[in-house]
Amino acid sequence: MAVHVDKLAVVDPQANLGNDCIIGPFCRIGPHAVIGEGTHLQSHVVVDGHTSIGSDCNIFPFVTLGVQSQDQKHQEGSMTFTKIGDRNTIREYVSIHSATEEGGVTAVGNDCALLAHAHVAHNCNVGNHVIMSHAATLGGHVVIGDYANIAGLSAVHQFCHVGTAAMVGGLARATQDVLPFTIAEGFHARMRVVNKVGMERAGYNDEAVREVRLAFRTLFMRDLRLEEAVAEVTEKLGHREYIRTLLDAIASSQRGLARPDSATLELNTDGE
Repeated sequence: MAVHVDKLAVVDPQANLGNDCIIGPFCRIGPHAVIGEGTHLQSHVVVDGHTSIGSDCNIFPFVTLGVQSQDQKHQEGSMTFTKIGDRNTIREYVSIHSATEEGGVTAVGNDCALLAHAHVAHNCNVGNHVIMSHAATLGGHVVIGDYANIAGLSAVHQFCHVGTAAMVGGLARATQDVLPFTIAEGFHARMRVVNKVGMERAGYNDEAVREVRLAFRTLFMRDLRLEEAVAEVTEKLGHREYIRTLLDAIASSQRGLARPDSATLELNTDGE
C-alpha cells in the first residue's frame, strides 16, 4: 500500500499520511497534519494547523480544514486543534476552523456528511452521523448531537446545543437549544414536533417515538411550569434512557430552550 500524492500538490515532509491516501492536485498540507488511511483529498484542499483527519474520508475541492479561528479573541501563536473522524464526506467549500484558546479543540465525529459551503466554527463539537446541508452554519462553541440534521441555509448561534436526532429546518435561525428528538424551524427557530423520521434513522423504535412525543406534549403543550412538567416526565418515563437524554438536555441548557409557540399546539394535539 502506498500514498498517492499528485505532483501539483504541496505536502510538508513532516505531515503524517496514512496508507492509500490520495492527495489530489493543488492541495496544501501543513507540517502538523495527520491524515488517516484511505482518505481522499480531491483537489485544492487546504489542511492547516494541528489537524487530524480519520480514515476513509472523501474531501472535495476547495475545502479548508484547521485554519485559524475567526474569533477576535484568538491570540497569535496559540496551539489549537482540529479533529475530524472517520468515513466523513466533506463537500465543496466547506470550512472547519481550529479552536481559539490554547489547547482548544474543534471536533467532527464519524460518518458525517457536510454538504457544500457548510461552516463549522471554532470550538464546535459535532457528533457522529450528522448531516449539515448546503450552507448550514455553526457559530463558535456549538454542540451537535449524534444523528442531528442541520438543514440548508440555517444558522446555529454560538454556544447553542442541538440534541441527538434533532433537526434544524432550512433557513432557520437557532438562537436557543434544540432538544434531542425534536424539529425546530423558523426565525427565531422554535421546536415544533418530534422528529419521527430522524429517530427511526437513528435506530429508535415506535415505542420510543410515542414516549418521546408524550414527553414533548407534557413539557410544552400543557399548562404546567417547566419544573412541574419535568418532574412529571421523570416520574412516568424517567426509566427510559432516551427520555433521560431529553431531560439531561433541559437540565444542562445554558442558552435556554427554543420553546414551541402557541401555533405549535395544534400540530401536537391533532386527533386528540
